Amino acid sequence: MAICRSRRRGGRPLLPSSIPFLRSNHLSLSLWYSDFKIYAFNYVLFRFGSAHSRFLKVWFSFGACFGVVALLILSVMLMWYSWGAISFKGGPFWFDNFFSPGSSISFLDFALLILSTLLSIAFHEFGHAIAAASEGLPIEYIAIFLAVLFPGALVALNPSSLENLSPFSSLRIYCAGIWHNIVLCLGCALTILCLPLLLCPLYTHGEGLVVLNVPKYSSLYSHLSPHDVILTVDGLRVTSTDDWFKILTRDKSQNIHKKGYCVPISWVEAGDILMAGNSNGECAQDFSPFRTLSCTNSSHFMSDKMDSLKHCLIAKDVIRLRNCGDTGEYCACSEEEVCMTPIEHPGMSWVEISYESPYRSSCGQLTPGLDPNPNQDQNPCSQSFVYIGDASFVAQSLRLSPYKPRLGLFLSLSMYIPYLMEKAIHSAFHVSLALAVVNCLPVYLLDGASILETVLCYFTQLTHREKQITLRICLLVGTSMSIITCIRVLFALYFIS
Repeated sequence: MAICRSRRRGGRPLLPSSIPFLRSNHLSLSLWYSDFKIYAFNYVLFRFGSAHSRFLKVWFSFGACFGVVALLILSVMLMWYSWGAISFKGGPFWFDNFFSPGSSISFLDFALLILSTLLSIAFHEFGHAIAAASEGLPIEYIAIFLAVLFPGALVALNPSSLENLSPFSSLRIYCAGIWHNIVLCLGCALTILCLPLLLCPLYTHGEGLVVLNVPKYSSLYSHLSPHDVILTVDGLRVTSTDDWFKILTRDKSQNIHKKGYCVPISWVEAGDILMAGNSNGECAQDFSPFRTLSCTNSSHFMSDKMDSLKHCLIAKDVIRLRNCGDTGEYCACSEEEVCMTPIEHPGMSWVEISYESPYRSSCGQLTPGLDPNPNQDQNPCSQSFVYIGDASFVAQSLRLSPYKPRLGLFLSLSMYIPYLMEKAIHSAFHVSLALAVVNCLPVYLLDGASILETVLCYFTQLTHREKQITLRICLLVGTSMSIITCIRVLFALYFIS
């Protein structure tokens, strides 16, 4: 969300800086612009900034350097990708991953987005206010506004007092909001990294994925239930949601080794007999197509007869058999078996999922080892099933958490607490980062415009008029390119995807 900030030079004059400590809050409403001016924090913020002025000046000096460098880098990136949008050359776009096309936004997502926005704005404006106080500038007021349909906030400063500051002191104030948003992002990232350690007394992490919710539209609705724990996908352990998405959305055509099963020859022959009665040559219901792997050491008769044929087998029975492959010891099956692998059509994937149900009353509080191929005979609460379909769609249909409660008390609540914490922290990280990025751009009414204006003060070889012309051209080009980039993002989200 962009925060539209009032220009700190020019414009209508603000109230004298000696009065705002005594004023009460004020609400003004109009058709196009409404705001709520807050004066209650002026004295507290000014006292805090003045008391720690020396430290805060050093702190915000780092922010000023970061803001100028970020302005230059993002301006170059904006020019590059805007030109790509104009010339229709396409190419990678750094902001595409911020959104997730095709995924619906729930009420929880919307509520967390609002709270994250409020938190990011508070950090942003707090930075401006404290930076101004450290320079000896009392703030006039803090305003929360709604311009047409765009919400925002600002810290109003006396323009005449700002003009008396050195350029670098002004930079410290203008870059303080961006700097605080970046610090908030770093704090969120550090919290995410330390979250398993912080929750260690009550939760285990990395021992599978706990199923929080299975929507009715999901293809896995008949297989999984809330509180189940997914252990492996295609024989690979899943310890995080990233593992889950990577395995299900990977390009299986690039796999060098193909997974197979040692199927008894009698099963294959029985399936061929059933398929022979089907005129269209397709597998009957509950059957899936398989083919033999060239690595098998089964009988010569079977390999010559069946290498190029399709065979129909019952998937839920096949996955209980011993695995084989195309290399090493896993390739070998007995003389009465043949190594077979499922046939995957374009857009359709064969996914074997193993899970356990440790919180069922009939199972007790089980803590089995994470065997990549759990044995259902030894642990009746561990099961496996095969999903055949669009793996990328089913990957987004579940609500999962890598945190498993150590105690079985209040499961529905205790399982959601780490999930909500992670989601809230991720939301705050992305919103704060977006706020910092947007305010670094050379766009009218944003912090980037004030930063660019102050940076031009260091070009002493330019006259005042030349600086004004340069500033107007840069802001016009930057605003235009930002609009083009936004149109490109909206087009990609709502028309291409």
